[in-house]
Amino acid sequence: MEKELEKFNLPKPYKFYEGAGCNECNQGFSGRIGIYEVLSMTEKIESLAIQHRPASEIGEAAVAEGMTTMKQDGLIKATKGVTTVAEVLRVTMNE
Repeated sequence: MEKELEKFNLPKPYKFYEGAGCNECNQGFSGRIGIYEVLSMTEKIESLAIQHRPASEIGEAAVAEGMTTMKQDGLIKATKGVTTVAEVLRVTMNE
């Protein structure tokens, strides 16, 4: 997780939260919140797409250009107590 969060200058040591739940849910979640990843169409990304380069290569270029991944966005939200690390990992397993 250190690698995913290092570019965001979050206070260390990272503090993550775990929901205690209530009589109704026993999970500690109230409502839903999204985690997001936005791919900006830069000249480099456009060039790679036009060349039909693999998605993995386009993704690597996007991250190199500063894109925040879904996993990173989720982990940032986990440090704020909005969600848990376990939930972030559950929904980003294939990333």
